[in-house]
Amino acid sequence: MLVAGVLVAMVLVLPVAAENSVVVRDITISGNSRTRTEVIRREILFEPGDTLTAALVEETSRNLRALLFLGEVTVDVSRMDGYADVHVHVTDLYARAITPLLSGEPDELSYGGVGLDYNFLGRGQIVELTAEHDAVKGDRVRALYREPRVGGGRVRLYLDGEIGAEGHRAVVRVSRPFFRLSEAWSVGGTGYIHESVTRLYAGQTVSEKYRSIDRGGSVSFRRSFGDKVKVRPGIFFSVNDLSFDSEPGFTYAPAGRRRVLPSVGVMIWKPEYETIRFFSLLGRTEDLQIGSWVSFQLGVSTEALRSDRDYLFMTLDVNPRTKLSPFTYLLSRVTLRARYSQGRVWNVFGSAEAKMLEKIRGIHAIVTRVRFDAVARPEETTQYLLGSERGLRGYAARRFDGTRRLLFNIEGRSTLKRHRFFTLAGVVFVDGGSAWMPETESRNLVWAAGVGVRVGMNRVYNSPVLRADVGYGFADQGWVLFVGLGQYF
Repeated sequence: MLVAGVLVAMVLVLPVAAENSVVVRDITISGNSRTRTEVIRREILFEPGDTLTAALVEETSRNLRALLFLGEVTVDVSRMDGYADVHVHVTDLYARAITPLLSGEPDELSYGGVGLDYNFLGRGQIVELTAEHDAVKGDRVRALYREPRVGGGRVRLYLDGEIGAEGHRAVVRVSRPFFRLSEAWSVGGTGYIHESVTRLYAGQTVSEKYRSIDRGGSVSFRRSFGDKVKVRPGIFFSVNDLSFDSEPGFTYAPAGRRRVLPSVGVMIWKPEYETIRFFSLLGRTEDLQIGSWVSFQLGVSTEALRSDRDYLFMTLDVNPRTKLSPFTYLLSRVTLRARYSQGRVWNVFGSAEAKMLEKIRGIHAIVTRVRFDAVARPEETTQYLLGSERGLRGYAARRFDGTRRLLFNIEGRSTLKRHRFFTLAGVVFVDGGSAWMPETESRNLVWAAGVGVRVGMNRVYNSPVLRADVGYGFADQGWVLFVGLGQYF
C-alpha cells in the first residue's frame, strides 16, 4: 500500500482553482437529428433550479462525448443576475452501418462484416450482428445488445452471444455503475459460459491444442469517498468451473478446477482529465485521463467454500500519469498478479509499460512505447506471442514465443489531410522486441522498420481509425503487410 500512499500524497498537493456558482434557469438542446432529446438530457448532470459549477459542466461534456453516436459536443453557459441559461449543442454521427472487418497478413487474413446500430431507435441502445472468418479459429457469428439506461434509469444491461467453429459464448451482465463522480456506490453482476480452443506455439507451429469450457459468475459492490481524490473500496465474489480436454492429435490439457473467490479491494485515483485532439483518434475531441490511480485487491480460494484448493491471491495495478511539458504526455502502468499457498508464491504475472507522446504543432506526434511482460510458475502452461499481432510489425503474426516478452516501438504520426468526413494520416515506425524462455534461451532482440497509413472516419460512430502498415523485418529479411482498426499502440 506504500504506492497508494505516495499517489495520494501526489494528488493532494495539486492546486484547486476556485469557481463561482450560479443557479440553472433553463437548458436547451440542439443539433440532434436522430438521437432523442431525452437521451441527451438524461446525461446532463444538472437541471433547472440546481447550482451550476464549472466542474459539473466539464463532467457533463465528458459524459456526452463518451456516447459513441455523438461527435462534437459544446456546452455554452450564459450568466446573468446569478442565473445561468445552458445550451447544449451536439452532432449526430452515422451510427447505423454495415462495417467491414479486416485484420492480419495477406496469407493469413481475417475478414467479415458487422451490421450495427449504435443508437438503436434513437435511444442510445447498441445492437451488433457480426459474421467473421478468423484465419486461425474459423467462422463465427455474434450478437450483442447493450442498454445503458434500462427504463431510463441508471441500470445498465449487457447481452452478448457468439457461436463459432471452435465453441460458443454467452454473457449476461447487469450493473449500476458510477454514472457521475459524486455517485456514492455501484453494484453489478455477471453470468457467463464460454467454450474455446487454446493453442500453444513453438517456432510458429502449434505444439499443443486443448478445449476449455468456463462457466461462472460474479457480483461486486463498491463505495466511493472523497472529492478531489477518490477512494473506492469494494467487495467482490466470483465462482467459476473450468474443464479442459486435449484436442485430437495432442496430449496436453490443464487439470479441471472449481474456484469460489471472495475478495476485497480498493482503488485510489485523481479524477483529472484534459480535453485533447489527435491522441488516439484523428481529430475527434478526446477526454484524456491524466490523473494517476492505483488499485489493490486481495482474496482467498478456500475448500471451505468448495473450491478445489486453498490459496491467497492478490492483484496490484499502478498507473502513474503526468505531463512532462505542455505538449509531452507520459502514461505508464505496472501490474502484478500472484497467488500464495504452502509457503510458495506461484501463478505470477507481471507487466510494465510506459508510453510517451510528444505533440507537434497540435496535429502531429512522436509516440514511444516500452513494455515488458513476464510469467513465472503458472498454474497452466502459458506463453506470450510476439509478431505483427503483438507489437512487432515486419514479422509473421506469431513469429516468436516465450514466457518473457520485451517490446520497443517508436512511431512518427503525421496528419496529411483533414476533411469534414475523414482524416488521412501517415506513420513511420521502428519496432524492436524479443520473446524468450529464460530457462532454455537468451534474449535476442530483433528489429523492424516501415511505414503506414491511417484513415479516420470523422462522421462515423466512435470515429474509427482504419490502419495499414508494411514493415521490413531485418532478422527475416522480408516485408509484411498488416491491417487492422485503431492506432497500433
